[in-house]
Amino acid sequence: MAETLVASEYEAERLDATAAWVARHRPPGSGALAELGAGEGALTGRLLRAGYTVHAAEPDPALRARLWDRLRGRTRLRLSGADLAAPPPVRRRFGAVLLIDTLHAGQDLELLHALPTDLLFVALAPSALDGRLRPWLSAQQGWLLVEEIDLAAPHPAQQTLAPGSRGVLLRRAGLP
Repeated sequence: MAETLVASEYEAERLDATAAWVARHRPPGSGALAELGAGEGALTGRLLRAGYTVHAAEPDPALRARLWDRLRGRTRLRLSGADLAAPPPVRRRFGAVLLIDTLHAGQDLELLHALPTDLLFVALAPSALDGRLRPWLSAQQGWLLVEEIDLAAPHPAQQTLAPGSRGVLLRRAGLP
């Protein structure tokens, strides 16, 4: 029971901090957001309540069904089964793309270059950021690091359930 309470408090803190971080850089009305790997829609719901238009992409059919059941009827919600390898089919660019705890081992990070946006919010556990994303960032020239922020501190007694979350904001190179 205590583990569940720690995990749910950690999740709420992490998601609230993530939504506030997005709002500081892309206020509602500044372009639609694409959330790749939206899961059951916990962050999606927060973004919709804040006034964003969100394209929530979730490749797992069971998670996508739970997201739809939870957020059905929201006028500013678009839903698809897209993932990083096949981003949402759109004719225009998104104001930002969110990859919140969705980059996993084995994914080709070069796919980030094809995302239809100039602003990319990425949140990962600090160990994944340091071991995976940071080396890739230093070896490529398409994205620039704009900001790095701690979104949630790790919970010392529950490292598996609450490893901490660090966000990095990336802007496509060559833009002001």
